[in-house]
Amino acid sequence: MKLKKTSILILLLVFLIPNFSKADDTFLDNNAVTNFSDVNAHLVVSELNTGKIISKRGENEKVSVGKLPNYVALYLLADNLKNNKITLDTQLAISTSDDVLSKYKIESSITVKDAIFLLENENSNALNQAIFNRFNINLEKAKDILGAMSLHDTQLEALENNDKNTSTAKNISYLTSVILKTYPEITEVTKNPEHTLATGEKINNSVEFKESDKFRVLGLDYSNKNSVTYAYSGNTKLIITVLNQNDDKASYFEKLQKTYDYLFTNYTYKLALKAGTYTINNERITFDNDIYDLFYEKHSIKDVTYLLMNKKILLFQKYNTISANEGTVFSDFTSNNNTDKLSKIKATFINDDDFSKKGNLEKTTIVIDRTKYFATGILAIYTLVFAALYVMKQVVRKD
Repeated sequence: MKLKKTSILILLLVFLIPNFSKADDTFLDNNAVTNFSDVNAHLVVSELNTGKIISKRGENEKVSVGKLPNYVALYLLADNLKNNKITLDTQLAISTSDDVLSKYKIESSITVKDAIFLLENENSNALNQAIFNRFNINLEKAKDILGAMSLHDTQLEALENNDKNTSTAKNISYLTSVILKTYPEITEVTKNPEHTLATGEKINNSVEFKESDKFRVLGLDYSNKNSVTYAYSGNTKLIITVLNQNDDKASYFEKLQKTYDYLFTNYTYKLALKAGTYTINNERITFDNDIYDLFYEKHSIKDVTYLLMNKKILLFQKYNTISANEGTVFSDFTSNNNTDKLSKIKATFINDDDFSKKGNLEKTTIVIDRTKYFATGILAIYTLVFAALYVMKQVVRKD
């Protein structure tokens, strides 16, 4: 009996150990956040196209995000702009006023364009209410919107700016990326250092950056302790979310400037695989669209893992992502193979003509993976036989 238990234990270890060893093997660039030394600041550095997280700290810590209703309101505008239900010139009716609207002489209505800039740079409950009224949104419906995005660590307690509204750096990063992807043209409004409202009043952007040869900042939000900024260089688009930070504004933006400078020096969203015909995982495939991915300057296509599934080629790198809905880079493909499934399995898991040409690490990984499959099969057979013998033994005893 001891021998049987030992055999099962060994097989389980062979099967599980490779997974455990890979669990913590995720790329994370701690150099990207060295400028933010405040351990109480929670942050996420992510890339918009892929949702990949370059660096993070305290990303799941819940903190007060009073302006959470502003994000919901901004998403509503972005979604309706995308679906052509409104335009930037659409007038939103104002039913009540507050100090912010009074300051800018906004009375009975406001354009969507002006509303976007104000949402990013001011805290106006009256403006939020005007947007929620336009789209018939109450607290429960607003919560449903956030829930549909799987923002489970975000708690909306009120549709007003309220310290009881909470979220995390990771959730805010994803919510921001959804807004930007829903209506990318929104940055044509948020990027401007100054905006002139329809009333003739001028408002300055709270996001302040020096001109840079490497990148351009497209604004978004700075609210003392909490900040979300978005910048791009070519096709590389980065979001930095920092919550609960304590630096004064000048110091904070100086650190942010250095961080973006480092990021755009070391990271590029670029071509990973050009459209064409390739042999991948022993299958000859063709895809028509170029595939792009985020690359650290010391990484290359050799650091990418491929998976063929449901007529899609998926590219994986060892990054965390801001959401389970993000991070998968893929393209549809057509197979040029005419072999049956059994032949494909045999070619993938048993035969490998290029095995001798592979590096030692790749050879080791292949051997471990094959051992897992064989071990799993042996364990399954062993379990079935043992169970059958046990049942037979019980039947014999009863007789």
